[in-house]
Amino acid sequence: MIEPFANNHQSMQVGELIIENQEDKIIIYGDLDLYFNDLGYQQAKKLHELTTKIMQAFENVDENNKKTLSSKEKSDRSDDSIDNPFL
Repeated sequence: MIEPFANNHQSMQVGELIIENQEDKIIIYGDLDLYFNDLGYQQAKKLHELTTKIMQAFENVDENNKKTLSSKEKSDRSDDSIDNPFL
């Protein structure tokens, strides 16, 4: 189980659903079919535990403690324009 917003390197998988941890966001993508059986119950339980931890992280943070954007989305982009090599 990941620790929400704690670092930029944890991830977990539930079925085909991928959950990636960042210090400023949680990224969730993929598909998950929850069948009404034991496996579906275990997967739903994992999702419930994760979303509970995420909600606790939101509820336990104060305004002065919020992290600034430092994820890949911001740090990997450059503001420089480049010519399109395909033209």
